[in-house]
Amino acid sequence: MGIYLIEAIDQEGKKQKKIIHVTNEAEIFPLLEFTGLIPLKIRKLPDYYKYFNIKRYLYRVKKQEVIEVLENLHLIVKSGLPINTGLMDLAEDAENPTLKEMLYDMAFKIQAGETLSQASESYRDIFTDVVISLFKIGEETGSLDKTLKDAAEHLKKIEDLKSKTKQALIYPAFAFFSVLGAMIFWLIYVLPKIVDAFKDFNIELPTITLFIIKVSDFTREYILLIIFLIIASFIIIKILRNKNKTFRLKTDNLILKVPIIGLIIENFNYAFFAEYIRLMIQSGLPLYQALNIMEHAIKNYVFKIAMKNSREKIELGKSFSDALKEEKVFSPLIIRMISIGEQTGALDEQLSYISNYYYNKVEYISQNIAKMIEPIIIGVVGGFMLIIMLGFIGPIYDLISQVSRM
Repeated sequence: MGIYLIEAIDQEGKKQKKIIHVTNEAEIFPLLEFTGLIPLKIRKLPDYYKYFNIKRYLYRVKKQEVIEVLENLHLIVKSGLPINTGLMDLAEDAENPTLKEMLYDMAFKIQAGETLSQASESYRDIFTDVVISLFKIGEETGSLDKTLKDAAEHLKKIEDLKSKTKQALIYPAFAFFSVLGAMIFWLIYVLPKIVDAFKDFNIELPTITLFIIKVSDFTREYILLIIFLIIASFIIIKILRNKNKTFRLKTDNLILKVPIIGLIIENFNYAFFAEYIRLMIQSGLPLYQALNIMEHAIKNYVFKIAMKNSREKIELGKSFSDALKEEKVFSPLIIRMISIGEQTGALDEQLSYISNYYYNKVEYISQNIAKMIEPIIIGVVGGFMLIIMLGFIGPIYDLISQVSRM
């Protein structure tokens, strides 16, 4: 795969610069001719440039754009129009430069003899493994229009699920940082003023008050260092999660145990798992292959390892429900419904029930998250204020007594 910087003139006479990815140099001129460009200068770029493709980063293809492409391709295939012609039409209408280049490239590859699944292989980060597998199944079974429609509906549901999960997680994060900010404000700005009043009147302070003062002084003196350490910790944790699989597994397992947040993420992964497997099984993909794709699609390492182990056990002859049960990750409801699906031959229907059930749970949590987290916020704020009151009510009483004698 070569990367080239092209300076060319388009059909309107405007000068353009673009980067293209081709298998070999022989593809460059046919591709430029196909897209209506007249080359002026061609320069090969180093292979590492693919990691610094700023344009592709700035103009990332959104999932909603992918869904629109799939829906339009469904109509194109259903109408009998050649796919490469349809892709060309979609490319001309596309406003996103990255999407436009992708559609032109896919149209060129299909005209050169590749299938839709082969043409989309270079864009796995945009289409995902599941959608590309559906392309292959549709091409092999002659039902590409149906699989394109299924893929579009699947991505819609997954994006909606992700949106509701993010919505549910935003409030706890906002509440946590708001409470933390209020506590820091009290320690830095409010308490020191009260302490100064005690010092002016030489009031003897109890142990708990001295402890609060030390915490306040420490926070005031080292607040910038504390902020730096918090940011540095987040960065280090992020790097370790990306580089170290064992650390990623332990932190993902820890996240699942966090109250409320763990429940949201767990239900999201249940719905995500059931929806993916249902779609692939319904499309005719073997279960072990569906689990293999699922293993790469799911982000949480606890579920990722469970997918890998379940697939290996199924290949050794165990049933799907027994394999999942041994992993101790999935709820009894999921195990029971999958077992029923295996016995009745309606596994896809049972997975659909599971997907809808947990999808509705995530939706319910996202709508009621404020009520669920309110007791925790009240408890944290109440505990903080209780410590402040216990530490300062005695000295304040002494201060009032001294003032009244003056």
